[in-house]
Amino acid sequence: MDQSFGRDVIALDDARLFDTRERAASLPRPWRELALLESASGIPLENLASLSIGERDRLLLALRIGTFGNRVDCETRCPSCASRLELSLDASSLIVAAMPIDERRLEIAVDDCVVRFRLPDSNDVAAALAGEDLADRVLTTTLTNRERSERSLNLRDKVADRIAELDPQAEIVLDLDCEACGHRWQSPFDPAAFLFREVEAYAARLTNEVHLLARAYAWSEESILAMGASRRRRYIDLVTQ
Repeated sequence: MDQSFGRDVIALDDARLFDTRERAASLPRPWRELALLESASGIPLENLASLSIGERDRLLLALRIGTFGNRVDCETRCPSCASRLELSLDASSLIVAAMPIDERRLEIAVDDCVVRFRLPDSNDVAAALAGEDLADRVLTTTLTNRERSERSLNLRDKVADRIAELDPQAEIVLDLDCEACGHRWQSPFDPAAFLFREVEAYAARLTNEVHLLARAYAWSEESILAMGASRRRRYIDLVTQ
């Protein structure tokens, strides 16, 4: 497919997606999503890991659109009546334009103290998943234990609010309503986790298709993946009719 999309991101063709999934599947979050981006961009994983979460997710959405298209079909359940809701989203509508960041906005006055911070990246996410405190990691101002104790809740709230303001792509929230009971609520949408689930499901289908055609025609995996989805489907129809 190799269509340019986003900042140095190309769509993953079947062969590259198949290989990338094999490499990424054994990795924990957030490295598995970064492995997809590395394969699609050629940017080293360690460089991708230093992007803010919003910038990473913006690239992942571009990768998703280029590889699977703009329509995103998903489902959830109403927290009030447990009814199943099927959703069809426009992936491009989930992309928030990047904003230039004035370095002065990366500091906040907390009581009589001014603290500086940075936007969280994938290294911070990995550390938080391992049990480290995310708020402590993003602060670039060293606080004494007393200052940290006295200002903890106020500091965390203010830093979190400013991060959400400066990196809005990092937290996608969907406004949902249930036709069955009328309940309305907001639900987070994680493009990184969603894309990897799609890659897993697509790779599973590819595995079945390769197995079927290799068994029927003795073709190699490489040749089957290279023929493209529509042509492969025609042969599968012949084999299964």
